[in-house]
Amino acid sequence: MKAFIEQGVVTALVSGDIDGGVELPPGLAVTVGWRYQDELFSPAPDSLGAEPQQPLLQAERDWRRTALAGTDWLVARHRDELDADAPATLGRKQFAKLLAYRQALRDWPASAGESQTQARPEPPKWLAKLPH
Repeated sequence: MKAFIEQGVVTALVSGDIDGGVELPPGLAVTVGWRYQDELFSPAPDSLGAEPQQPLLQAERDWRRTALAGTDWLVARHRDELDADAPATLGRKQFAKLLAYRQALRDWPASAGESQTQARPEPPKWLAKLPH
C-alpha cells in the first residue's frame, strides 16, 4: 500500500504496482488526512481531539478530503500522459478547471461557522461524465 502526499498530508491511498507515492509501514493504519513529515506518518491533529463544538466543521473537512481524493487519479493520469508524450485525455482548459476546483476545495471551509454545505465548491460539470 502506498500513500500519495500533498503539502505534507495524505490525500490518497493506493495498492498494486503504482509508480510514485510513499510506501506505508506494515501494520500502520494510515488514512486520508494523516500527516507525513520527516519520513514519518502521524494522525491528523484534528482527528486526535476534535473539539465537540466543531463536528460540522470536521464533517465538512472530511467531505473536502474525500472530494480531493476523488480527483487524484485524474490529475495523476493527466500528468502521466503528458510525461509519456501521449495524447492527453483532458484538454488544457479542462485541466486548468480541475486544478482550480481542487484549489477551491483546499481553501474551503474557511471558518468554523455553521455547516457550509451550501457554499461547497462545485466540480466542473464534465467531471461527472468521466468514467472512473
